[in-house]
Amino acid sequence: MGVAGKRRFTYPERFAVWKHNGERCWFCKEPLRLVEATVDHVLPEYLLDDPDYLKSLLNDYGLPDDFNINGFENWLPCHTHCNQTKGKKEPAFIPGNKVILDKLLDQAEAVRRTANRVSQNAAKDRVFAVVFSAMEEERLSVSDLQDLLEEFYENPAKAGLPDDMLILDSGYWIPKEQIVRISQCSCERNACVGMSGKVTCYFRSTLPMWVIDSGLFWKCFDEIVPCPRCGIRHRRGDIGRSNYCSRPFLNQELRIDETPETRSPA
Repeated sequence: MGVAGKRRFTYPERFAVWKHNGERCWFCKEPLRLVEATVDHVLPEYLLDDPDYLKSLLNDYGLPDDFNINGFENWLPCHTHCNQTKGKKEPAFIPGNKVILDKLLDQAEAVRRTANRVSQNAAKDRVFAVVFSAMEEERLSVSDLQDLLEEFYENPAKAGLPDDMLILDSGYWIPKEQIVRISQCSCERNACVGMSGKVTCYFRSTLPMWVIDSGLFWKCFDEIVPCPRCGIRHRRGDIGRSNYCSRPFLNQELRIDETPETRSPA
């Protein structure tokens, strides 16, 4: 069964890949304008048609079996003509590519967050366009907006917000049913990053389990610290995390250095 068509990249994806990879073509190393940038797969997309060879190649590169060919961990910016020059050359293990893929795997989550932020900004721009148009036509005033926002905070139900919504300090709101954990930030300090004290954190079900289980305020999770396990500086939330920390926990679920086979009976 063949690959279902060539991957079409959105603007937020293309921007994030370009921005996080030096704004240069990864083939010729020349500066690359965003308008000229295309996205190339380091490991070719057509490998999805040959799962056995793909598995062998992932093993050669020391990559996990669930490595996403169509993910930020496999995408780099390049010129269109450089991309075409590469063509469909038969992939093989190249030591230089291992360094590249390891770096891409390490930064994939940050690139994904950038793409999501650009997507959200584009959606906000569309909303603002409607609001500004209404203001120009004198159907809406700044005073109307201020009154509406005050209603949201003082009486959410009266303002039309469902009763099961929780308004966060950030100004966003989420359905209470989506919250799977409420806890004080589990960082070891008396105050969270950028805050005057400990933050009470609300974790929604759409977050990765590693993030939910960490119990860390997002700024504390993203803080770059010397890892007490591997000695390398990386995000606090990724300490012991497979594919992020150089010395991951043997048991990722429980975050301990014991596997179910080696744990002593109670």
